[in-house]
Amino acid sequence: MNATSELKQRLEALSIEKAQRPRGAPRAGTGRAAGRAGAVLLRLAFVAALGAGGYFAWMRWGAAALTMAPGAAPAEIRTLRVAARGDAEAPPVLTAAGKIVSDHRVQVVTKVSGQIVELRFEQGDQVTRGQVLARIEDVNYRARRDQAQAELEKSRANLAYQEFNFARVDALFRDSRASDQEHVDARRWLDDARAQVAAHTAALEFAQKALTDTEVIAPIAGVVLERNVEVGDFVAAEGGRGANANAQFASIADMSKLRVEVDVSELDIIRVEKGMRCVITPDAYKEQRYTGRVMWIDPGANYAKATVQVKVRIDNPDARLRVEGAAQVAFFNDPRGAAAGDSDAAAGDSHGAAASQPARSSIWIPESAIRKSSSGSAVFALVDGRARLTLIRTGRQSGTLVEVLDGLRDGDTIVADAAANVTDGQRVK
Repeated sequence: MNATSELKQRLEALSIEKAQRPRGAPRAGTGRAAGRAGAVLLRLAFVAALGAGGYFAWMRWGAAALTMAPGAAPAEIRTLRVAARGDAEAPPVLTAAGKIVSDHRVQVVTKVSGQIVELRFEQGDQVTRGQVLARIEDVNYRARRDQAQAELEKSRANLAYQEFNFARVDALFRDSRASDQEHVDARRWLDDARAQVAAHTAALEFAQKALTDTEVIAPIAGVVLERNVEVGDFVAAEGGRGANANAQFASIADMSKLRVEVDVSELDIIRVEKGMRCVITPDAYKEQRYTGRVMWIDPGANYAKATVQVKVRIDNPDARLRVEGAAQVAFFNDPRGAAAGDSDAAAGDSHGAAASQPARSSIWIPESAIRKSSSGSAVFALVDGRARLTLIRTGRQSGTLVEVLDGLRDGDTIVADAAANVTDGQRVK
């Protein structure tokens, strides 16, 4: 049924049947005026019905017919221009921001109390394990060590005498010229001398350790992140980080083992897997790229932030990375090699095999632009202002993007949403 037939039916429904029309002669003097008024009303009703029917027909068929008619105004459809990626890299399935953290970060504190007399490090210095960082006044500790050493010498002399005395008494006891009491006393004095030597040896070791601890050494190799003391400060080992907070000398981080801790939304965590390849871009050096991999996914979640923490190991850290610095992490489910520009060495090797082979280009489009059917995958490509259904061959998929292996070229324009009301040959602007 076309628009004209439906309009005719609606107009016939507005007419008044003859049986329902008013009968009787008009009153004198008013018949001719009433006839004119009735005729006018009928004309107005006819015009109104015609306008309503025309409006209905336009709303239902007119707009679509105008859109589809050749030479009519084109429909406004969202389009996009495809571009080939020269590095043949799949786009990341997810990108998130995180914080650079060291696997080994220690707080250097003093083991003894005293005044700092020398500092041998500055913030940002590279230190080695066992390197002396500072010295605490050792006058008292050295005196205690000397005293303990003297006590040990005294106890050793007494032990030598008691050994000689016990040997003498034991010989007399064997010849029955010494009593049992004398023999027992000699043995007791010998055992007591041996115990004194052991006690004074331990006291000397304790005093020597305290004297050694007046030199504060680096427990690990790394970079000094912060220094909290100055020459002349008094540090107290017993205070910890409470009342005597200056017991903490410095903070050192091992820069050879770095990772990025990223908070990923619970809605996106399904895209991340352990071992997934990553590319890290520090905010401080946006031109630098570092390869990495997902080393750990938190089995729990942060309810308040609706996030899950992911730890990404950085494979090739260098001095440009900053602990506690921000970095962008791109997650890839493409298991192939690192992206171009990931390392200076790869970029500088212009004579290698990889440099002699040009990287193939690839085209990636949104999955929403693809229309799938029994005959395969297709998109609407714009040719001379019209949408033409074009068959394509797809490859890898990365998140919401799909690689196009055949059917499209660099610079082609396609309809961004295949679910839109688009037909083959339709004009599109």
